[in-house]
Amino acid sequence: MIARFVPTSLDRTPSGAPRLPARWPWLPDRRFVTEVPPHRIHAAEFGTEGEPLVLLHGLSGSSRWWRRNVPELARGFRVVVPDVIGFGRTRVRGRLPPIGEIADLLAGWMDRLALGPTDLVGHSMGGQIAVHLAARHPERVKRLVLVDAAGIPRPVTPRTLVRFAAEVSPPRRWGDPFFLPTIVGDALLAGPRTILRAIGHILRDDVRPLLPRITAPTLVVWGELDTIIPVEHAREFRDGIPGARLALLRDAAHNPMVDRPDAFNRLVADFLRGESVGE
Repeated sequence: MIARFVPTSLDRTPSGAPRLPARWPWLPDRRFVTEVPPHRIHAAEFGTEGEPLVLLHGLSGSSRWWRRNVPELARGFRVVVPDVIGFGRTRVRGRLPPIGEIADLLAGWMDRLALGPTDLVGHSMGGQIAVHLAARHPERVKRLVLVDAAGIPRPVTPRTLVRFAAEVSPPRRWGDPFFLPTIVGDALLAGPRTILRAIGHILRDDVRPLLPRITAPTLVVWGELDTIIPVEHAREFRDGIPGARLALLRDAAHNPMVDRPDAFNRLVADFLRGESVGE
């Protein structure tokens, strides 16, 4: 395994206990960098006990998008949150890989960390990557949670583009306005070239042929107010994956883990523990 762990001054107290200030409960136990040639994937780990749980953020995001979730999820799981290739601290080296290739690289990353069969949660583009990973590397995924996942194409016409622009313009459609600075900051860090190339990869990829190949128990979680990726897609994911279940979150838009963190955390934790949730 080729992994370089980068400690921070907040990793441990002298007694060895985790140092997590109350004001910043999302600070990780450790940050580390893993070589997955030609890329260097940056990640953060929260909690050191329990089964591994990997969280994949969406387009133009970073590990920061899960900061309202990791304190609670880390109570029962070893939560590992990478910055997906091209975003956050994981700068792209050379070309930006397409969605399926990113999934293969992340499977290699999981192997280098010796995570074994892993619970996997993916949001938006991260959900699209998670579908590829679960279908192409089923032995690596124990349970799967898809959160407002991308991967089902929509027809692109001038009329649909105008309607889409009108739908996503009001801030409420993006969810909690206090999260907007994080969205903008991470988008600026990624840069327009990477974002545009990633959008091209997202739009050219159709995950529907992969859905019947997913063998991991799957929960589809969706914000009822999402107009970026419509709720109809949630039902397509649920119907296409054998045995999958669907849970809709009220008063949540495209980022339900941000808009309704308490409900989201309970739902995901219950599902990962084997309880029956959704329908």
